[in-house]
Amino acid sequence: MNIVLLGPPGAGKGTQSRIIQDKYHLVHISTGDMCRDEVKRASPIGKEIQQIIDSGRFPSDEIILSLFENHLIELKGQGVILDGIPRTLNQAQKIKEIFARLDRTLDGVIQIAVKDEELIQRLSHRYICRNCGASYTEEIHPHVQGVCDKCSSHDFFRRPDDEPDAIRTRLEVYNEQTKPLIKFYAEEGKLKVIDGMGSVEAVTAEIESHLSEFQVLTSKSGCLYSAQDI
Repeated sequence: MNIVLLGPPGAGKGTQSRIIQDKYHLVHISTGDMCRDEVKRASPIGKEIQQIIDSGRFPSDEIILSLFENHLIELKGQGVILDGIPRTLNQAQKIKEIFARLDRTLDGVIQIAVKDEELIQRLSHRYICRNCGASYTEEIHPHVQGVCDKCSSHDFFRRPDDEPDAIRTRLEVYNEQTKPLIKFYAEEGKLKVIDGMGSVEAVTAEIESHLSEFQVLTSKSGCLYSAQDI
């Protein structure tokens, strides 16, 4: 199964991706993780990405799609959940082409809808694990205070683009870029919209109710399965 989680920064895409990836045997592909890996390695493209992010903007389609296709090829047909990609209509169209080249099918798109003021509140209190990139807020915090759940690191930081003014810039860009993207997936009959204002558990339950509707034709067996059977 190959699905996309859409939503603005702070909507909880990363949190929800981590929850459902094991149950549905999917590989979580996050543009944030891909970009952070490049920044951490201090590669030329990583340095460029850091400057772009610090200014409250998104990396270009060219950068994102190059990182994405290389990573997808490495997975050799494993099912994926896309988090933070696509962000634009151009990216969606290019990803459709990439999937066709790699003999993949996009099974569904879930949009997590959250009000802007709630997003600003969430992001302005967010802190990030410097080692693995896991994010936490006042509501979603490590099980052990000061220790990352994912990698046990004690080193956390706040992103420069999580300040209120930068957040507003990011939301303006997101809203402008994703309107045609949402229309694109709606016209393809792949889009499901859920309310992201509830608890983590409530949002997860709503996502899973839609995943149960998606059906997957596996290339190995040629049989049709529901998402719950995979």
